[in-house]
Amino acid sequence: MATFGTVIKEIRKKRKLTQKMLSEDICSQSVLSRIEHDEELPNVVVMQKLCARLGVTIDQILQLESEDVQCVSCSFEKMAYYFRHKMYQELFTYLQAANVEKHLYLDTDWQRYYYYLGSCQLHLNQDYEKAAASLQKGLAYTYKAEKLNISDLEIQVMSCLGSVYGYLGKIEQAQHYLRLSLFYFKELPKERVNAELTKIFYNYAYFLWKNGQSQNAETYINQGIQWARDKTSFYYLAELFTLKYELLCQQQRHFEAQEFYMLAQKLNDIESGKI
Repeated sequence: MATFGTVIKEIRKKRKLTQKMLSEDICSQSVLSRIEHDEELPNVVVMQKLCARLGVTIDQILQLESEDVQCVSCSFEKMAYYFRHKMYQELFTYLQAANVEKHLYLDTDWQRYYYYLGSCQLHLNQDYEKAAASLQKGLAYTYKAEKLNISDLEIQVMSCLGSVYGYLGKIEQAQHYLRLSLFYFKELPKERVNAELTKIFYNYAYFLWKNGQSQNAETYINQGIQWARDKTSFYYLAELFTLKYELLCQQQRHFEAQEFYMLAQKLNDIESGKI
């Protein structure tokens, strides 16, 4: 059976956390290193704090085998590929065919599962009620008000949920989650941010534009474009360019708009393999 230290190490790497990030304010980095190499057994308080930061319980850790963690990691790598490339039909088919639910143990894995499921329900079927229910269920696995150490994933789920509430016409709920996602984004350590967070800028900007706040929408479009460029990422950049094009056309700024239309087209061609 896998040891506490072995499983903690695998989950930490899966969460893309360094030893320094996981151990901060809990124990020294050297102590964590000894724990992960089975050279030291932590006391219960340290175990609880490490597990809490990873979004798991001690019981879940003790029930897991190293092979289980690796199996789930492989499944999520495949799902992440479909998700990043907006292959929602393939993702939805995989969620059903691979019996993914049977292999999930950790709260954070269940959260990602419901994030992917809710995204499929949103983009494939425009079933906003089901999408909202899935995203709420996913968020509830780990998030509580005033929680410290919010994860990238929780921020993405919040933003997606806010976007869905916007489609449902539930403006207050939409604003709450969209603003909350951006608030927590600003609180993230630089080491933990990932390119997929570009989408939270698009979600909020689209919501503002649809609700007649073009000036504020443009601010977040520009921030999202800059963020994507800083991360050297194309993820949701074409959507931001397209939204800026539509916003500029609405403002009769047609000469500026054409530039963003061409940029969006070029990125779409790259993503579709035409270039």
